[in-house]
Amino acid sequence: VQAGARTKASRVLHGVWLLVFAAAFPAALGIVPIAALAAVLVHAGWKLLPVRTWRPLWREHRGEAVVLAATAVAIVATNMFEGVLLGLLLAVAKSAWETSQVHLEVTGLEGSGAIRVRAVGHATFLRLPKLLDQLEALPRDREIELDLSGLRHLDHACAAALGNWEEQRRGPDGTARRTTPSVAP
Repeated sequence: VQAGARTKASRVLHGVWLLVFAAAFPAALGIVPIAALAAVLVHAGWKLLPVRTWRPLWREHRGEAVVLAATAVAIVATNMFEGVLLGLLLAVAKSAWETSQVHLEVTGLEGSGAIRVRAVGHATFLRLPKLLDQLEALPRDREIELDLSGLRHLDHACAAALGNWEEQRRGPDGTARRTTPSVAP
């Protein structure tokens, strides 16, 4: 880009030329000092870091900034492979955490009738303890209608846990029931 490249083909050709020279002249790479290759990698990596946009990135997407910083530090502290692998694992964990948002909408607590509980979001094992804590905090002496129609995803662990909660809660007096069929995991 700095040399005037404007098309996608120029990017592809850049990679092709590097591959051709590395394959055609492997002995030439052996002559280049390791410190020089490391300096080229550090320089290329530094250019990839959005230094000017770091503050807005931190304010708006703190998780992305943490993944980026941890990856950069891991690459410098260990090696390229392990640093990139750590960054990839952190990005996957962050994505899994963000997509497993589930919350309960509880109505009818004030009256004396049934309490309606509607689950909304993605119910995964990552949020299962929080979900079960919220369900256990509901009054035990009232009927509870559990509505799962707001769930976009229900994994097997959550489906089993909600079924167990429902069976325990039902007991002899039948105080819990599911008003909608469970979402397929």
